[in-house]
Amino acid sequence: MRKHDHIGICLAILGPTGSCKTDLALQLAERLRGEIVSCDSMQIYRELDIGTAKPDTQQRNRVPHHLIDLIDISERYDAHRFVHDASRAICAIAARGRIPILVGGSGLYAKCLIYGNRLPDTNPSLYEQLTAMSENTAGRDQLYREIAAHSPSLATSLRNNPRRLVRAVEKLRVSRLAPSEIRFAKTPRCGFKQFILYPAPSEHRARIARRTHDMLRMGWIDEVRRLIRKGLLQTPTARQALGYRTIAAFLADQESRDISQLEAKLVSQTWAYARRQRTWFRHQHPGALHIPLRPGIGMDAQLAAILSQISF
Repeated sequence: MRKHDHIGICLAILGPTGSCKTDLALQLAERLRGEIVSCDSMQIYRELDIGTAKPDTQQRNRVPHHLIDLIDISERYDAHRFVHDASRAICAIAARGRIPILVGGSGLYAKCLIYGNRLPDTNPSLYEQLTAMSENTAGRDQLYREIAAHSPSLATSLRNNPRRLVRAVEKLRVSRLAPSEIRFAKTPRCGFKQFILYPAPSEHRARIARRTHDMLRMGWIDEVRRLIRKGLLQTPTARQALGYRTIAAFLADQESRDISQLEAKLVSQTWAYARRQRTWFRHQHPGALHIPLRPGIGMDAQLAAILSQISF
């Protein structure tokens, strides 16, 4: 029997960035006396706020949230630790007689938790060494060649993601397995009910564009500027957070300060990331109920689709 199998019931509202997970989960939590457990690999860090679309104070006052603002940017966090922290939070919520609702788009974190899989052991000192290598082009190329020799297709998918490249090489050296060779269970742990949100592609990109515009209006550039002044943007975590390095490069460019070009670039990067997430969730979560979100279908209809699948 796997640890934490008997959790009662835990709803999982998953999906790509910009798919209205937060709004839907808030309404669901209010209806069911639920509490939200974040499944977002960046919202767990303090000071990464606007760019990670972190729930604001008003939203967190409406419904209790867990695993948000948990650690400093300088700290390392991984799927092992997430499964431990999320399992504890879910069990504590259930013990209070409330419904745990897992919400987020970090696919590997969700999969490890929901299917009860244990990733290969990690090696913190090796991770730090590989991270240092990834800071320059020659080092990244060396890491890329190491993965490519083992799995060319995996290497291609990691070429533009230094953080995942580092983790892939770490796993390969520690376990002799590339991430693509890790086998996951096909049956969710008892109690998990998964719902994956899929906006229509055209509407999804439009939502991402609107949200990016709002983030910039809310002060995302100033947030990045503060992180740069504090030296925090140099940490591996912050540098991999979507959009932060792009804004840092924009601030460093003394010649071009065209906000519209920055906004277009951020939208393009976010949409590319969302497309990868859409592919992940489409194939990596057997047993999940997929909920298409089409223009004209309101939140009440989406809630009804989820509530109709829940029995207590």
